[in-house]
Amino acid sequence: MGIETIITIVLGIIYLLICAAIVVLTLLQDSKESGVSALGGAETSIFGGKGSTKESFLARMTVVFGIVFGVVAIAMTAIIVNLIKG
Repeated sequence: MGIETIITIVLGIIYLLICAAIVVLTLLQDSKESGVSALGGAETSIFGGKGSTKESFLARMTVVFGIVFGVVAIAMTAIIVNLIKG
């Protein structure tokens, strides 16, 4: 088992944990609007201003985990492509 395989397994585990964290963070957030009306206006911003500290923290953490999710996905893809090419 090469180092790339070990890194891929570790990144896969981290990826699953990040996925679970995003789901939990999303479910913990309060729903302000419902249905199609939520698509219309941007009354609240992601990075604070309005809302309680808990809501702001959850929104920020969701954005952070989303960014980490993307970075890990790109890293895993690059490693797997490198393994396939040889």
